[in-house]
Amino acid sequence: AEQDQNVELFGTIVQVFDPRFFEVCPQCFKRARQGAEGFQCDTHGIVQPNVSCVLNLFLDDGTDRIRTVLFRNQLERLLGLSTEQLVAYKDNLASFDTHKTDLLGKMVIFTGKVNKNQMFDRIEFMVQTVNANPDPNAELQRLEQQSV
Repeated sequence: AEQDQNVELFGTIVQVFDPRFFEVCPQCFKRARQGAEGFQCDTHGIVQPNVSCVLNLFLDDGTDRIRTVLFRNQLERLLGLSTEQLVAYKDNLASFDTHKTDLLGKMVIFTGKVNKNQMFDRIEFMVQTVNANPDPNAELQRLEQQSV
């Protein structure tokens, strides 16, 4: 359902898009927009921005596919990369293709919330925590115990 909090999804990554990069305020981490005098934060005025990113992928949990959104921290955990390594792809997106290929077919557990993206009129899953190497047997046992 829309706006569900703390949902856990165990599934397989079936499609990965290119990451998108954007500038954020170094103090509040909200979006900083290019203005006439430089990058501007609505709260902190003119700032020297940090770079952040977002990655969309589709996760299949065995019942359906859901568009899944990972921001920088979660993406770093999923890929095992530092911020500097991740931001380095900004100017060379083609070099990110190996990560996209490596992620296809990978089983993961994401915890997060279901969200309605008003701009695109679609349901998305906003990832808050990442388990990039779950034990499928442990997950099966846990699910069996829950259904008893």
